[in-house]
Amino acid sequence: MTHINPDLDAMTAVWLLRRFGPEFKDAVVKFVYAGSTYEEKPVDSDNNVVHVDTGWGRFDHHQTGERTCASQLILGWLKLEDEALKRMIEVVTEVDFEAADLRYPDAGADRYAFLFNERKIISGWQRRYQGQSDKHLEWGMVVLDGVYENLKAKIAAQGVIDNEGVAFETRWGKGLGAVTNVFGFMPLAQTQGFAVVVTKDPKKGHVRIHGLNQEGKEDIDLTSTAEKLKAKDPQATWFLHASKKLLLNGSTVNPNMVPTSLGLNEVVEVLTSA
Repeated sequence: MTHINPDLDAMTAVWLLRRFGPEFKDAVVKFVYAGSTYEEKPVDSDNNVVHVDTGWGRFDHHQTGERTCASQLILGWLKLEDEALKRMIEVVTEVDFEAADLRYPDAGADRYAFLFNERKIISGWQRRYQGQSDKHLEWGMVVLDGVYENLKAKIAAQGVIDNEGVAFETRWGKGLGAVTNVFGFMPLAQTQGFAVVVTKDPKKGHVRIHGLNQEGKEDIDLTSTAEKLKAKDPQATWFLHASKKLLLNGSTVNPNMVPTSLGLNEVVEVLTSA
């Protein structure tokens, strides 16, 4: 049981139980008014009925006044040692208990319309698909699956940056490369101040080069890099994006691209001499 028009915390609480509580895998979810209980029975009085984020029971937090949320309570009950889950639920707590998203930099900017919480996407669902709490929860479960996978990838990516990254210098700023297929490596490195990030897929051999302009440096233009790499390995497929900041030798949207025979160090050498 959870409340109608479930918010981020309610959705995440149900998601945790369904994904990580074996006995909840096939549980039926029903909805009550916030603060209410199933058939108005005392909360937690029936072992077959579990209330989350409503009812003032063991998985509700509104009666405590503590900095917590239903998801946090359930995570503790599940006793899972999972760094991605801990970080995920900390964000849910920040949003649910502290409305932290309202204090993000430029919080009124349109880009935050893409945030997944009750003040953004979820509230849009509630207005567009009124009274369909079951659908909102179903869609939310899928979103939360994606959030969890991304956080796991982010943790793995930090390990690559710390232990496997090859640092180099370019005229556009710092660069970092790695032989890896960890999805989160490239965007995470860019957020940490690397102007140019290179990956070499250890299995398929494809190379990807992404540039991000840095303040005080000249704008990145990978045109000459593309020309030099094409000259070194003309058999490979090289695609330079119109922005001149993305040079791709492989893509999930075009599996027919021919991987390069060049190694990571050879690609880095071209970038440092560009």
